[in-house]
Amino acid sequence: MDLRPYTPADHAACAALCGPFTPPPHFSVLDHEGQILGCGGFTNDGELILGTVHPDFRRQGLGRFLLLARLRELAKLPGLTHARLQAPAGYEAFYVKQGFKPTPTPGLLQLRLNVCP
Repeated sequence: MDLRPYTPADHAACAALCGPFTPPPHFSVLDHEGQILGCGGFTNDGELILGTVHPDFRRQGLGRFLLLARLRELAKLPGLTHARLQAPAGYEAFYVKQGFKPTPTPGLLQLRLNVCP
């Protein structure tokens, strides 16, 4: 399995997972032998978006892998102190387990970046 940058050739497979979308500035796909198993990205201001794994491959650690890879890349952007996301219905517990904290806005979670000096 490879995590690689999104290309326009991936659009149909990613749209099948996410629905209609415009890829954000930073977008990656989980590719296994040419099959897109998941995709996700983030914006330059720290918002994680479109993180999803194909239903047949969930609960195998791929979602966590994709999330951590995006956070690692997001933390490289200068000046960001937090990542945030709008948790899809039913997935808030997953993100809380990964260290995200609820905010006053329902469903909006955030995680402090660079917690180690």
